[in-house]
Amino acid sequence: MASKSRKIVTKVVVFVLFGLLIISFVVWGVGDIIRTPSQVAALAEVGDIRIEEREFRQNLAREMSRLSARLGSRIDIEQAQALGIVDQVFGQMIGRALFDQKADDLGMLVTKAQIGRRIASEPAFQNTLGEFDRGRFAQALQISNLGEQEYVDTLTRDIIRQQLVGAVTGAVVAPSRLAEELFRYQQERRVAQIMTVPASSITDLGEPAETALAEIHKEESAQFMAPELRRVTYIQLRAEDLLAEVAVSETELRDEYEARRDDYVIPERRTIEQIVLPDEATARQIEDQLKGGSTFATAANAVTGQAPIDLGEVEKEDLPPELAEAAFGLAADTVTAPLQSPLGWHIIRVSAISPGRERSFDEVRDELAQDLAMRLAVDSMVSMANQLDDSLGGGASLEEAASAFGLKLGQAQVVDSQGNGRDGKPIEALPGEPFLQVLFETTAGTDSLLTEANDGGYFVLRTDSIDQARLRPLAEVREPVVALWRDRQLAERTEAKAQELAERLRSGNEFETIAAEAGLKITVTEPLSRFDSRAANNPAPSLPGKLFQLQPGEVTTAQAIEGHVIAKLDKIIPADPASSPEDLADVQDGVATAIRNDLLEQFAAALRVRYGVTVNDRLVENTLANF
Repeated sequence: MASKSRKIVTKVVVFVLFGLLIISFVVWGVGDIIRTPSQVAALAEVGDIRIEEREFRQNLAREMSRLSARLGSRIDIEQAQALGIVDQVFGQMIGRALFDQKADDLGMLVTKAQIGRRIASEPAFQNTLGEFDRGRFAQALQISNLGEQEYVDTLTRDIIRQQLVGAVTGAVVAPSRLAEELFRYQQERRVAQIMTVPASSITDLGEPAETALAEIHKEESAQFMAPELRRVTYIQLRAEDLLAEVAVSETELRDEYEARRDDYVIPERRTIEQIVLPDEATARQIEDQLKGGSTFATAANAVTGQAPIDLGEVEKEDLPPELAEAAFGLAADTVTAPLQSPLGWHIIRVSAISPGRERSFDEVRDELAQDLAMRLAVDSMVSMANQLDDSLGGGASLEEAASAFGLKLGQAQVVDSQGNGRDGKPIEALPGEPFLQVLFETTAGTDSLLTEANDGGYFVLRTDSIDQARLRPLAEVREPVVALWRDRQLAERTEAKAQELAERLRSGNEFETIAAEAGLKITVTEPLSRFDSRAANNPAPSLPGKLFQLQPGEVTTAQAIEGHVIAKLDKIIPADPASSPEDLADVQDGVATAIRNDLLEQFAAALRVRYGVTVNDRLVENTLANF
């Protein structure tokens, strides 16, 4: 049986996010750095600082546990990669290492007294009186899967990084004048009277001249191209086509059942819901309510304000080890005592139990027969593929080889690069990819190599002839060309009508008079900002930008989805920074943050140039593959 190699290429694109800092920034050019080959044993080196595999594993596992607690279910490494958690953790570590290297060069230190004050001031470690609580501290570290010294070391580095970031950005102040002007720019609103010339009002288009259609056909030729077409002859090998030639004995079936007996054990499954809590005290509150007669849902909602998390039907191995034994030791419709795991404190309820059992030979006989037959058919297919390859390599044509091995010769008279025929419809029964890719890479009159398809089979093909891409004649595409002509005519006619009405307005005619004569309805927009994209407020995509170029009473036109709009600016509603101090403060904060981010990006880029960053791509891939 042929074994297929599956190569998974992991491209790690990193960005820097400081976990305990508010400010985050992107490290320029990290993609190039990640592709730099490295022979070091560490995952990465930043200057003199090494990012070890163990450290990366710990950080990644901690972040996955944190996210799992928030989601209420354990996430695996594939999900973590899909959610960007792997990239985020790796980026954070590289970003921290850059700042750590700079801090080391500067000789920056943090005293024990500073560490003590920071820990004591952390609300998560304080009791109800606001005093440091050693028990809460230890509990928080346990939940976070951190040792005390590890936490102190991490906190020390974070304080130094904050001091370094503060030195770079601490003096940043957004100029008040700049913030006020930006506020005025963002918050100014404009109101306009509008009327629309709808495309449906143009009813006398008539029929297009042939010269006009010919011109559109030429101008928009890319829309009317017929694709390149190829005629192909091919041989396809598929295991399912050889099943009829395969016989499986009863003895082979029995032997296979015994060899795979463990696969037919159906484990016990339980329908479980849980309440995840931050600490033991809160978990005990839930427990007391349950003992007092509250339902599971009522107790959860009363204490947490949320419903229990429904895990559905799970197997024992689906649960964290800290929870599995207790959950699978319960009777139906009972709950556990509070349980602790790295994700927090849990109370679990089992609502239903599906006992485990073993599927009998008779139950799985047909499944075994199909699997064994397919395995033998695949072996036969691979053997035949080798013989076919040798025959073709010896000079046999596809026709001769197909005849010699009793294989069917496939043909497609015309096929495009998407697998469609001349009529644009898919051609059925073509081999799986990369069949089309190989076909359009093979020159006319030559054979391809024997190639494995993504459906598990093999194919070899010959490109018999090639019809080059061509412009379809006007007669062949007349209908879409006429439709395009009509769209253009409607756009031109509605625009011309709108421009005519706009000129009359500019000449002093009243808006109401012109609207009445043209049979159009006048509406008034709600106040529009420069960036207003709401359909109800913005009848034409380009209208807001045009209104902000006008003075009251001036007129403009804009293309709408169905027609053309004539608009007269009615009034300007200026923005007064003094009227909304909170909004102004938000703008000023945004400006200051943007300046700080720019400074940090430049600082990080300078650090990267100075210290260099190298990543051991192979070790990163191996670490993730074995996580």
